[in-house]
Amino acid sequence: MGKRNGPPSDRVQAGRIEKQRRDAARSKLPAWYLRLSSQQYTKYRSVSPEDFDEDISELGESDKSSEMEDDAECECDSDASECDCGFEDEKDEDNESEKTCEGSEAEFYYEMKDCRRERKKSLLEERKREEEAKESAMDYAKAKEEEVNTAYTAFKKTQRRVQKKGEKIPLDFDLSHRGGITYKLFSTQHVEWLFGSSIYPTQRADFHYLDECDGVPRPKDGEERPMFGMIYLDAMATCNYGPIAVPTQARRKTVRITGGKKYELKFKFFEKKYLKLSVPCAVVEEGTKLPPDAPETFEFVGILRDLEKEKEERLRAAEEEKKNRPASPRESYFEMNHPMGWWAQPRW
Repeated sequence: MGKRNGPPSDRVQAGRIEKQRRDAARSKLPAWYLRLSSQQYTKYRSVSPEDFDEDISELGESDKSSEMEDDAECECDSDASECDCGFEDEKDEDNESEKTCEGSEAEFYYEMKDCRRERKKSLLEERKREEEAKESAMDYAKAKEEEVNTAYTAFKKTQRRVQKKGEKIPLDFDLSHRGGITYKLFSTQHVEWLFGSSIYPTQRADFHYLDECDGVPRPKDGEERPMFGMIYLDAMATCNYGPIAVPTQARRKTVRITGGKKYELKFKFFEKKYLKLSVPCAVVEEGTKLPPDAPETFEFVGILRDLEKEKEERLRAAEEEKKNRPASPRESYFEMNHPMGWWAQPRW
């Protein structure tokens, strides 16, 4: 048998020196790589794109401002997905590690680095889409608020004119048809503080009657039938209220209603088509915990939902889609190509 070169003590010393060199080389690699490479070998699993989020979660205001500056100076005329102008800082950060990453880990490191860059680009694009969706929702809510506020200003002028004559403005708050009535709610405050998903829920306020089947006794002769309702902000943030009297006249005065047996809701019923609503922050927080500096109350405007009009719009959209739909071929792909099609069958 051949003998190994050098005594055992020299081989041990050489092994220690080699290990120190490897450790020194690894110490120059980025912290994110050391964490994920250790995770892969200790937990025996591959690295997923979400594993990089812990190290690139600093996509905050500083990144946003630098991204805007880069966009202002970007000279790329090609597809934005191919633009690398927003990653200059990362390139500079890894330049040193690129030069020192050699040996058996180099291939794995560069593969991980490419995955990290793709993940960061994906997060930036996702944040951009989220900001665009929020801006669109904010503009839509702002337009609805302006519509209701314009109607409220006109109502106040009308009310002053009517009050001089000693008269009142009746309010046809009709709940006789099945299901009651529903107001869609809009709030720029709610969009500003709680918009965090591309699936943004439709807020609403419902008003309806309950009957004996729901455990409500039939009103006595001459008594007004009370109404009940519910505010829906999202799947978790809901609030029931009632029984309350049905408003019979349009008023500027705030109607205070106890919701959920503990929340004070403030309504203004000034027109059948519109209403105003103030909801305490505690109701909103039933679904999502808000920061300490969130407003104490959230202001909403409501617009009466016209189910018949919505049905007509859906039918009109369906007819328009059908009209613009390209004509289908007479024979299906199966009939034209499959050996079991009609053309391949015997004709006797």
